[in-house]
Amino acid sequence: MLLHEVSQTALAAAVLTLGLVILLEIHSFARLRRMMDINLSRVFEQLELLRGESRQLLEAQAQAALRAAAAVAPAKPVLVERETLERPLVVPPTLERAPVESTALDFVVAPPIDSNAYQSATTLAAHGVKPEEIAARSGLPAGEARLLASLAAARARRDEAAQAASPASGACA
Repeated sequence: MLLHEVSQTALAAAVLTLGLVILLEIHSFARLRRMMDINLSRVFEQLELLRGESRQLLEAQAQAALRAAAAVAPAKPVLVERETLERPLVVPPTLERAPVESTALDFVVAPPIDSNAYQSATTLAAHGVKPEEIAARSGLPAGEARLLASLAAARARRDEAAQAASPASGACA
């Protein structure tokens, strides 16, 4: 009889332990999901920054092409080319998503990332601060700090090339 009670107690302890493990796994998945949402929002912010940089670059190239075309070609073809180059970029319509049903595993989404941190990190990167120091000062992950520093360096190189090209085009005219 004692052996039966001990085995029932051991079985109850095993079931309780299994229940605890399952609850901890559910909590772990919820944390993982929350962290993925936070990191994905940062990735999308970085993609938005890159898209903005790309758009500015395209607009600058279009303006440079207009200036070069105005200096070389007669006036009438330039107007046609200018109309095609000055058309605003068309933004594709956003896709509407179906509403998602809430489940027992849903959690509160983390607050949006502070945009001031990105602005200050962008300013630091523009001044040539190393990515490690940007990450330390602004609290951004090291990968994002490296990306901001890389974007700032590319922007500086592009500006230097544009400044070097502008006196050369002035000398040709």
